[in-house]
Amino acid sequence: MNRPTRGSIEAEASNAVVRFHREQQGRGPADVRAHLMGDMLVVRCRGIFTPTESHLCSSEQGRRIIRSARQELRTIAHTEIETVISEVVGVRVLFSYYDINVEADEQMEIYVLEEDMEKRLLRQDLDQFGSVAPRRS
Repeated sequence: MNRPTRGSIEAEASNAVVRFHREQQGRGPADVRAHLMGDMLVVRCRGIFTPTESHLCSSEQGRRIIRSARQELRTIAHTEIETVISEVVGVRVLFSYYDINVEADEQMEIYVLEEDMEKRLLRQDLDQFGSVAPRRS
């Protein structure tokens, strides 16, 4: 039986976010890091701009356009990415939050989960350890 680990969940979530952005934007972020923290999954994406956005970010008006367009796209597609993350993590996503820093060429995504995944994984490990530990008479 292949049990999920914190690392495998974080890696799979990172890969899922890259695939999602590739489908939505035509390219994925250059670097994605996902971190399980209690009942949250925090995802940091760097190097997110398309070539067109890279040109637009040279002016303040261009940066406003990028921020506005990406926030609108996230609003439209939030249910889809929440479903993807829910399938990866194995619990329902209650809410998600998104913000972009155009100057830094990065964005943050926070998914609030129905269950504290750190506790769940710890219980899973303790249950596994309990089933292989010798029993005392």
